[in-house]
Amino acid sequence: MAIMFVTRKKASPKDGSVKYYPVVRTIRQVGEKEVAQLLSDETTLNPKEAEMALAQLEKVMLRLLKAGYSVKMGDWASFSCTVTASGAAQEKECNSTLVKRVRVQCRFGKAFRDELQKTELVQAQNLVDKTGKKKSTDAAGE
Repeated sequence: MAIMFVTRKKASPKDGSVKYYPVVRTIRQVGEKEVAQLLSDETTLNPKEAEMALAQLEKVMLRLLKAGYSVKMGDWASFSCTVTASGAAQEKECNSTLVKRVRVQCRFGKAFRDELQKTELVQAQNLVDKTGKKKSTDAAGE
């Protein structure tokens, strides 16, 4: 497995100098049903049971986050809420009406992050198929 990237050219707004940056190219988005199928391949759950487990996980996590808890999923990630808010000049003026948005923060665990760092990166423009022809790198990655 490898993460694909493409090269993007960016000009500096300060002096106009140009640099080239690698930017990740997503192959496609994997939906809940496909995740459930992959999960069922790795467990004793059948695909429908895995789908139901994912749906219930979403409900449980929302309920816990809305109740003010943070949720730790083993060593791979933890989830908590943060807010974007305006400030008040005085402490007594600080209330919930200042909150513009509630956000979910996901912090991945060290082992999870370290494993991602080991992933091979492949330049998408250089990919070739089994016949030796250059592969398409369209938005779907197919």
